[in-house]
Amino acid sequence: MELGNSITIIALRATVRLAWGIARAARTLGDLGLAMEGAVERQAHRRQVDIDAVLEPLITDASV
Repeated sequence: MELGNSITIIALRATVRLAWGIARAARTLGDLGLAMEGAVERQAHRRQVDIDAVLEPLITDASV
């Protein structure tokens, strides 16, 4: 019985560590996405390009 409890505890700890790792990775990817979005918007502003007009064909094709 003790061995079964130990295995369960180890499995639960591993699962929790994995969940925290996934959460950290998702947060990092979200931050990276925001940084990329900001960089694209700054470049579009500098070059006086309407980013919505540029991205519209990609957005409309993806939703079809």
